[in-house]
Amino acid sequence: MGDVAARLRTAREQAGLTIEEVSARTKIKPSAIAAIECGDFDRLPGEFFTRAFLGTYARELKLPVAEVMAEYDAGRPTPPASLGDTPARDAGRPFLESVRSFPVPGMTSALVLAIVLIAAAVLFNRPEPPADPAEVEQGAVGTTGTSAVGTEPSPPATASATPAAPSRLTVEIRPSRRLWVTGHADGRRVLYRNIEPGEQVSVVGTELSFRVGDAGAFEYTINGAPGKTPGSSGEVREFRITGDNYGEFIR
Repeated sequence: MGDVAARLRTAREQAGLTIEEVSARTKIKPSAIAAIECGDFDRLPGEFFTRAFLGTYARELKLPVAEVMAEYDAGRPTPPASLGDTPARDAGRPFLESVRSFPVPGMTSALVLAIVLIAAAVLFNRPEPPADPAEVEQGAVGTTGTSAVGTEPSPPATASATPAAPSRLTVEIRPSRRLWVTGHADGRRVLYRNIEPGEQVSVVGTELSFRVGDAGAFEYTINGAPGKTPGSSGEVREFRITGDNYGEFIR
């Protein structure tokens, strides 16, 4: 399904929009948009919401929704299953057509569609669980976790212990003053603009790289842990954060 993913990514870049800007407009989480643009649809919460996100994203980019859904269906190894109680004859039809034909007595198709999109936004904007149990113990992401039933809790980490390598990195940028940042996540550029003081921007991936125009103003966290300042005021710096070296960037 790389064709539909590449089409959406190209349309967003040609429109001059970042993933965060599209997320703010569509209420789809940045991680879901990144998964769509990588063609990694298995990271999304099921076929029902995948099709809802694709339709919403295509409309925001002013792309023909029917064509985008047809490209998505063509790239699937098997025809999509029917959604919910939608009759079997609707399987494989574009998501919005299925919603319009959904038999709900006393409700218009527009109201059904609104309810579906609101439900999708609420479900997928819930806080994500931490990617690694060690992150929960360190209080880096989300709330404090509990030990698995029948196992002993892990001993608290010491200051000299090497942090466990997480499966995913989330860098939250909160600059102290106006700052130009170029950011790449897993080899793809996701950030290329000024970030204003008081603004917060998230970059998510397994390997993140940045180029900053004022290293002294680059204030950030990695999976919730405060990060070290990468340089002095006015200094241009480039650096890469991975699961192997991220501990070097944590204070």
